[in-house]
Amino acid sequence: MKKYFCYIATLLVIASCRKDVKLDLPNYQQKIVIEGSIETGSTALVFVSYSVPYFGEFDFSTPEEAFVKGALVTVSDGIMTDTLKEIDPSVGYIYVGLKLIGKQGGTYTIRVSTGGKTFETSSTILNPVKLDTLYFDKIKGDTLGFIAQKLSEPAGSGDNYRWSAKRLGRDQFYTSPFNSVFDDKFIDGKSFNFSYNRGVQPNQRAQNSSDPERGYFKAGDTVVVKFCKIGKKEFDFWHTYYLNRSSNFNPFSSPTNIKSMFNNYQECFGAFVAYAPSFDTIIIPRE
Repeated sequence: MKKYFCYIATLLVIASCRKDVKLDLPNYQQKIVIEGSIETGSTALVFVSYSVPYFGEFDFSTPEEAFVKGALVTVSDGIMTDTLKEIDPSVGYIYVGLKLIGKQGGTYTIRVSTGGKTFETSSTILNPVKLDTLYFDKIKGDTLGFIAQKLSEPAGSGDNYRWSAKRLGRDQFYTSPFNSVFDDKFIDGKSFNFSYNRGVQPNQRAQNSSDPERGYFKAGDTVVVKFCKIGKKEFDFWHTYYLNRSSNFNPFSSPTNIKSMFNNYQECFGAFVAYAPSFDTIIIPRE
């Protein structure tokens, strides 16, 4: 009987501690989202869309509802201005450069005008840094693993990097895995080894989720690694982007604000990154 009364008392204490919490969420403000890039030897590529509310109704089976059509997108090197063309004007979203080719040392300014407003930022193609060696790091069984490499990082702090790769004959695009950027804060002037898993090709996330080889490279693959040097504000964008994604997966972490590269961050979010790439290829032998 004594245990019974203790049990009832415990329930009453728990019930008395309950408190309804009402959260007043801020009103959602739609923003323009811009993700653009230019690299050595290539024209600019820019994606323009609208943000969508996290707590709201949006049909992700029709993403074109968030695409921006008819924007005026220009990229200039200070001498020549390239007006980017919509791949499909009926859809919008993808804008490609026609004549301005990225060159090492060039600084490029992007302007995106839509809805009566203009958003602007700039980025510089730096001197590329080459990897020393590539090798296959077996992680799972005899055939699956990551691409590992050795880098002799140049002395002189302040360098920032982004890593991506593509499997020849299997992948259409270079893709970057999660946390694909790093700086030289702790590695300045040092030689070190590091490795990366395989990123997901665009529009293949659903089928990739059930792929037992997801995230891995495989014996027999020919892999081209694109190792890019980027600027500080470009690094800050990608670094805070990955931190934000990490915090969304962890209910005990503090949220991180992503550092937009554009001048009016209250109305526009995103980045325009000039990449200085170096390329290297590894043929993973079959066992």
